[in-house]
Amino acid sequence: MGNSARIVHLALKVADLERATRFYEDVFGFRQTGTGHARGHVSRHMTDGAFDLALMVYDSENEHEAQLSGPGPCIHHFGIEVADRDAVAAKIVAEGGEIISDPNEGALKFRAPNGVVAEITRPGRYRKAQISGARISGLTVATSNAAAAADFYKTVFGFDETSGDATARELTDGTFRLTILERAPAPAHHDHWTVAVADPDALAKSVAKHGAVATSEESTPLYHTPDGSLLEITAG
Repeated sequence: MGNSARIVHLALKVADLERATRFYEDVFGFRQTGTGHARGHVSRHMTDGAFDLALMVYDSENEHEAQLSGPGPCIHHFGIEVADRDAVAAKIVAEGGEIISDPNEGALKFRAPNGVVAEITRPGRYRKAQISGARISGLTVATSNAAAAADFYKTVFGFDETSGDATARELTDGTFRLTILERAPAPAHHDHWTVAVADPDALAKSVAKHGAVATSEESTPLYHTPDGSLLEITAG
């Protein structure tokens, strides 16, 4: 690793906060760590023990941040913890990214050259809990140029590339997997996120019981969750 940057946070924009909360508590055992209102939305933070998952409901789709990653329920952004936020922010801009939030906010949002929204935070922003089990382990984004997008995350954050071809690049911060798919000419977007569990087959049954719908019959299908995001379940 080129530095200590770590992906530590994923935010989902949801339509029904309580339904989404129950889904992640009942199916995965995630625990709430706090709920608050700021910048035109309610955020409920949950944790798998180490990683932060935020469920967000905006007061209106007209709020400034509401449609940064598209209208309606979606994966809104992911968060990267860095030791020197100012230095990394400067590097983001130097490498073609754009800062899109107030520099005085605790979480500084940016749009990468590949079009995907993320944020950088200082260490210690998110609360953790003593729980174990299901683990948030990956995020897949789609863009028109996977190679260029991979180079951005490697250059700015020091992520390592573990595999890649003409259509997909897989990076890691040492623990979390960031996969970049090439899908031209579709707009860049957060495609799906991944949870690793000890028994994927048993978990898949629970997911379906609680309202998620598989998108295919493949060995590793994606599920449309009640909050509107796409979720992958893997062994781990």
